[in-house]
Amino acid sequence: MTDYSSLIMANHPDLLRRLLQHFSEEYTLDDGRTPWRVLRSRVSSPRLADVYVKDLDPAGCTEVGDSFLEKHTMLADRPQRTYGMSLERWREVSSSITEVETFAFRDGTISRIQIWPFDPLCLPPEEMKIAVAVSYTALELIREPRIVGAINDLLREYNVQADPDET
Repeated sequence: MTDYSSLIMANHPDLLRRLLQHFSEEYTLDDGRTPWRVLRSRVSSPRLADVYVKDLDPAGCTEVGDSFLEKHTMLADRPQRTYGMSLERWREVSSSITEVETFAFRDGTISRIQIWPFDPLCLPPEEMKIAVAVSYTALELIREPRIVGAINDLLREYNVQADPDET
């Protein structure tokens, strides 16, 4: 018997195969969908922290979070783009970046950086979908139903259902 109860990172080399095998077992709803909470309990969120910064040069970063969802679903993002970078890179550049705590909603000079334990640029597209989906918290899904719909669209091929009532 294989133990599939342990958490794996979103950059695990065998992520998709292990998830599909896990989903095909007893972890589905009556209608055959897999609840988002099962995905989230299997794959560790890569999001360690969020930092808002001014005038970020996004070279070497990739869009994650709401910005990734906007690119791949019908979600409309806010003016502040969300980029991911590794903790290692953040340590290298943080002293040259201006962090902000408050800003005007329409201020497009502000970006949100999600700090991940690994470089999000290393993920293939399908694994990035999983990583972004598990980067949200249950509270974010409850507060923002648009994200629920976007995650459902993003993970439709895996039959994952992000539903705050099921989290």
